[in-house]
Amino acid sequence: MEYLNPTFMLLWAAAICVITAGIHSVVGERRLIIPALAIDAPLMNSPLARAVFRFAWHWTTVIWVLVAAVLVLMAYGDIDIPMLLLGIGATHLAAGLISAIWSRGQFIGAPLITLAGVLILLAYYVTTSTTT
Repeated sequence: MEYLNPTFMLLWAAAICVITAGIHSVVGERRLIIPALAIDAPLMNSPLARAVFRFAWHWTTVIWVLVAAVLVLMAYGDIDIPMLLLGIGATHLAAGLISAIWSRGQFIGAPLITLAGVLILLAYYVTTSTTT
């Protein structure tokens, strides 16, 4: 599988993570956070709950960018932990597929999350098969 470049795949996966994180933050704020905070539900009347809800949403975005940074470091060999790569890839693939199934294909992030998982797992396979 010499034609598969794990560095290229990991860099693309990192880019997909950053793009997905940006979409998550901007579109989620407009289509989920603002409408949810406008609902007159007892829980959302609490200033703390409102702040935690928005913070948690955008914290997910930050975490995703950090995952992208880890993928870039792995692409260039600064981090060499194959099981971490396997875990990140498997988690993305599972999350992408599960969200696609549960949303019946309506969740806009599912294809990107799935693609990132496939690229990461392929990079894992190529790097671990060449070292053994």
